[in-house]
This record gives sequence, structure tokens and C-alpha cells, in this order.
Amino acid sequence: MTTRTKTEIIILHETVLQSYLIDSSTFLLFAALIGLGVYLDSNAMQWIGGLMGIVTISARAIRKDRLSIAGARKRLDELEAAA
Repeated sequence: MTTRTKTEIIILHETVLQSYLIDSSTFLLFAALIGLGVYLDSNAMQWIGGLMGIVTISARAIRKDRLSIAGARKRLDELEAAA
């Protein structure tokens, strides 16, 4: 029986521009799916775009809080001590 380890990703630095780019690309994906669905008169594509938007917004809402640099260092030290 193997033990699965949980992978953690800690981003130490993210600029405001990078954050805006990530959010705008997510919005553009939904707008493109829904817009293309409207253009092609495809209700299914519009619904898929809307559902993907709801799932993504929900996933972002339940993710853990971001850490400060000091908090990230503390978490890294905890992970290193546990290893």
C-alpha cells in the first residue's frame, strides 16, 4: 500500500498585473464560450460556458487563504521539519 502525499503550491510573489491577467483570461474564456454559443445559436454551448463559470468561481471561493511572505516561510519550515 502506497502513501499519497499532498502537493502544495506556494506562490511567494505575484504582482497585481499578473493577478489581473489571470482573472481577465478566465473571464474571456467564459465570454468566448457563451458568445460563440450565442453566435452559433447553440444553447448547449451557452450552458457549458455558464456552468464552467460557476464551477470556477466556486473553486476560487473555497481555496485556502493566501499567505504573507512570513507565513509562507513558516509553512515551508513546517513542511521541511515534517519530511
